[in-house]
Amino acid sequence: MKPHLSSPSALREYYAETLIQSINVWGNVCDRDLNILVWNPTAERTSGYSREEVIGHAAVWDWLYPNVEMRTHIKSMASQVLVEDGIIHELETQIACKDRSYKTIAWYSVPLIDSDDHIQGFITLGYDVTDRKIAERALQKAHNELHILYEIAALTSEVKDLNLIFERALDRILAAIRSTGGVIYLCDDHSDTMNISISRGIENNQFPEETHIRHAFEAGQPVFSTYYGQRDKESFQYLSIPMRAKGQVYGVISLLLYQRVQISSEEIALLTSIADQIGIAVENTRLYEQSKQLAISEDRRKLARDLHDSVTQSLYCLTLFAEAGQRLMRMGDHDRVEKYLERLGKTAQDALREMRFLLYELRPLEFHSGKLIEALQQRLDAVERRAGLSAHLITTPLPTLTPQLEEGIYHIALEALNNVLKHSHSSVVSIDLAHEGKTIALRVADHGVGFSTVEAQSAGGMGLSNMRERAEELGGTLSIVSSRQEGTQVCVIVPAEV
Repeated sequence: MKPHLSSPSALREYYAETLIQSINVWGNVCDRDLNILVWNPTAERTSGYSREEVIGHAAVWDWLYPNVEMRTHIKSMASQVLVEDGIIHELETQIACKDRSYKTIAWYSVPLIDSDDHIQGFITLGYDVTDRKIAERALQKAHNELHILYEIAALTSEVKDLNLIFERALDRILAAIRSTGGVIYLCDDHSDTMNISISRGIENNQFPEETHIRHAFEAGQPVFSTYYGQRDKESFQYLSIPMRAKGQVYGVISLLLYQRVQISSEEIALLTSIADQIGIAVENTRLYEQSKQLAISEDRRKLARDLHDSVTQSLYCLTLFAEAGQRLMRMGDHDRVEKYLERLGKTAQDALREMRFLLYELRPLEFHSGKLIEALQQRLDAVERRAGLSAHLITTPLPTLTPQLEEGIYHIALEALNNVLKHSHSSVVSIDLAHEGKTIALRVADHGVGFSTVEAQSAGGMGLSNMRERAEELGGTLSIVSSRQEGTQVCVIVPAEV
């Protein structure tokens, strides 16, 4: 039943309180001393404190804000409303509820002014944004985790130096989980020992025990281990995570954690994903090293075949010619001896030429970007000229070429020069390298015996397919002009930018 209202001001107060009581947000009214005058049902449900517990005094502020510093700040904000006629807009604070849970409330406060323009208190509306804040924190956490995983993935794909990967990844991990130190162990394939690859922020007496590292390595799962110093405050623990790839463990990441640092299951899952990313990098590095060793083995087999097919056969022919010449000398047939000596000299020259070529092939290839012309000149000086060929390099000013383009052109030129040495029987070879419009043109020519391009392509020999593939990889074309006894020209045209 509506109460009797004798004045307009009483009517306004009645409707104001009725409105506050009925709205579906926190609503309360305080006087100048912060005593609670109105405490609506939503405030009761949100805080857990009933209106009977809070009306008529200011003790609820001590309950909602048990932290003295925070409570002082809140009262200071209230004073601004009471004294300065201010307005609190979207102030977010965390309150302690009666059931000891915490909620985040967004506050809106305005002063209550009487008919004489005096501030008598203030009215406050509060919106429970706890679920929103939890969702925002979860979203931010997921974003941070994805960002870390992206950084590690980019690092392991772009950087080839394993030690540099370890260094940067460990720094990123320590920053992400608030750890002061860590160490990465890598298992030696041959000795099966765990060797330290890199460490950060760990004193000599703080390194984890080998049994702990071995446990994480063999279990293939994250492992905690606690250590105690001479004083209780020195106690710390290690979290060790194996670095895995395709079911194989390659090493262990151990992180130093003091007791005050708590690691959640979600953070352990994140660290496990990071460790697996690094494990993949270790596997890729080792596979790359294995491929290099296989390539070296293949090169050695190729060298053995070449030695057998060329130099060894030539040396065997030399012995035959020498023995035949000795027999003819004893028989007094000097004319035939002279012919055998000529053939012996030519065969020796061919063997020397082939040996110089093989020795050049054995040298490690050190191609430096921006040094294409110098590299080609060095090749002609080291092989062709020493083999007795008249070798010439003709160039025009070149634009700045990408390392990929330079190296591709260089390898095509080497393949063409190798063919000249092995097959052309030419005494002259020339390289013409020119900038023609938007293209780079490479021409390698000799005055040798030539060959049938149709037969060569069908036979698949002389490295023609390799040169063509390299030219196509550079976006260019390869053409060969040759005929028997009229020499050969290999021409490659590629875009100046690849």
